[in-house]
Amino acid sequence: MTVRSFFWGVAVKRSAFLASVGVLSACTAVSPIDSRQDGHLTLMSRARWGLTSWNHVRTVGVRHAAAYCKDQNRQLHVVAVHTAGVWGVTDQTIEVVFDCY
Repeated sequence: MTVRSFFWGVAVKRSAFLASVGVLSACTAVSPIDSRQDGHLTLMSRARWGLTSWNHVRTVGVRHAAAYCKDQNRQLHVVAVHTAGVWGVTDQTIEVVFDCY
């Protein structure tokens, strides 16, 4: 195997990985951030099709909350994460309850 073919193989694998991450990200929707009566902030993260993992949906929601806090020059504190849905059968829905300190 030449050096050139090695680097070509690495580039192809990296491109395929990035494309798969992009597809998963496109399948997850995040609601606008809302304020709850108890003073915490909340958002909903939802998979658009049933084969997206719960962990991915949760990660997208938490990252969105972290970006919101960072925009305010504050730090994210996750209060609770509530889940609904059955993987592969129904949509995965995650509620992230958080504060920005």
